[in-house]
Amino acid sequence: MNRSDSIIIKENERVYSPDDDTHLLLDVVDVDEGEDVLEIGCGTGIISLHCAKQGANVTAVDLNEEAVRLTKLNAELNDITLTDVRWSDMFLNIEGLWDVILFNPPYLPAIKGEPLDPRWDGGELGDETVVRFLEEAFSRLRPGGRVYFCCSDRAPLTRIFNTVEMGYVMVEQREKTFDFETIYAFSLVAANTPQTGLF
Repeated sequence: MNRSDSIIIKENERVYSPDDDTHLLLDVVDVDEGEDVLEIGCGTGIISLHCAKQGANVTAVDLNEEAVRLTKLNAELNDITLTDVRWSDMFLNIEGLWDVILFNPPYLPAIKGEPLDPRWDGGELGDETVVRFLEEAFSRLRPGGRVYFCCSDRAPLTRIFNTVEMGYVMVEQREKTFDFETIYAFSLVAANTPQTGLF
């Protein structure tokens, strides 16, 4: 993805702010002009805005209403048109097929005894949200459609990789290592068309 330093992003404490995983995902995302792109969990909208600036038709969704409002605001501030910005719990409020689906999901294990925070808790083990996304995204892709997502080694990776192998072909993997974790960004292509999908 061609990064644009001209894109201005306002943040909000109730919305996940762009971080190392956001920028790592931006490094692997590749969209073409005219492609239909769906971003799940748009947050501030930074990735959706970059895709739209490349000429893609972008629909951005989030289950956090504040993120939906913030993405709309950031689109207005940058004079970038997004096809649609709406509330959705993953694919619940989404129809149709897409050339590209991307998601920087919550991927950390939940802390015992504390309520789930949808900004970063990916379930009890941390892999549940990622696996659900990969399973549901497959049937929403056009033939040859692509998926981009992030995850962390603080969650067990076995089930994530097994899910990838069931329906996708790995195109690219990038990683960034810190003292406490390694984060990964992946580019996948659907192995079969949605009509003959495995999920």
